[in-house]
Amino acid sequence: MNIDENFYGKTNSLKLSKLIETIKIKFPELYHSNKIEKNLTLENCSTIEKATKKELVFIENSKYIKHLSNCKAGCIILDPQYLSFVNNKNSYIFCKMPRRIFAFSLGLMSPGKNLPNSKSTISKNCIIKKGALIGNNVKIGDHVIIGENSVIGDGVSIGDYSEIGSNCSIYFSKIGKNSIIYSGVRIGTTGFGFNFDDNGVYKFPHRGRVIIKDNVEIGANSTIDRGSLGDTIINSLVMIDNLVHVAHNVIIGKGTIICGQSGIAGSTIIGDNVIIGAQVGIAGHLKVASGVILSARSGVTKDINNAKMMGGFPALPIKEFRKQNATLRMLTKQFKQKKKKNE
Repeated sequence: MNIDENFYGKTNSLKLSKLIETIKIKFPELYHSNKIEKNLTLENCSTIEKATKKELVFIENSKYIKHLSNCKAGCIILDPQYLSFVNNKNSYIFCKMPRRIFAFSLGLMSPGKNLPNSKSTISKNCIIKKGALIGNNVKIGDHVIIGENSVIGDGVSIGDYSEIGSNCSIYFSKIGKNSIIYSGVRIGTTGFGFNFDDNGVYKFPHRGRVIIKDNVEIGANSTIDRGSLGDTIINSLVMIDNLVHVAHNVIIGKGTIICGQSGIAGSTIIGDNVIIGAQVGIAGHLKVASGVILSARSGVTKDINNAKMMGGFPALPIKEFRKQNATLRMLTKQFKQKKKKNE
């Protein structure tokens, strides 16, 4: 995975043996052991699915252990409990709290400094309204409108005919053509980058972006967090209502509609043409198949693999949900009648 230099500057290469020595000094109580290729130099950090030979990854969630056999990463940070799962293809650093060690390593390799300082490229036929602030190295296409008091951060690009409302802030993002961002929207925020373990709270560096494709609408006061590793992606023709939260590394498929006050937790993948009703909550690291309909106030806690209408918390096929509600009302009514009879 390439960390975008336009947003985060250049990544530092780091010899694996030197990284291990630094970890031993910084976290002696967490370090366990290693199995490494001594001459390996790491050039970047990545996710377990997309890593290459020169990249560092970590696994903390047991859900991702299945990827170990096919992982192409140069080095994997892993809890000692998974020692029996290792192979001879990769290097390993075994330690408690792999996420904390990885966050520390990511900060060393990508400190987020030495950013490019080139002039912005802004089309002459753009309209930039009073109070708007444009950062360095920004690219703004033809006939774009930037509303009053909005902030466009360093490195952001905005495609032709897109419109940014007033009082928006957009950072670490690439926005396509013909998209409308309504007032008060926050795009590219860090999101909930805090983690905690036995040693307390620590910050996980976010080195991803937000990619918004063509013909997208994002309603007022909605928030879209940038990826921690990799990107948050909003595909073409997605319609997002007001007061919606999309967390880091979420991918939303083409033509999906999300109604107001809904929230999607990190690393969840939403298929094409999904309809998400108002006040729906979707947990993290899930997959929702294309064509699914989620009724208002649904709570999704597991993968949904087939196109169907779902409702309730936890979300069930809508007929089953309605049947459960009808049964509960009937039992409640019977209980009240029995109680009244015995009085």
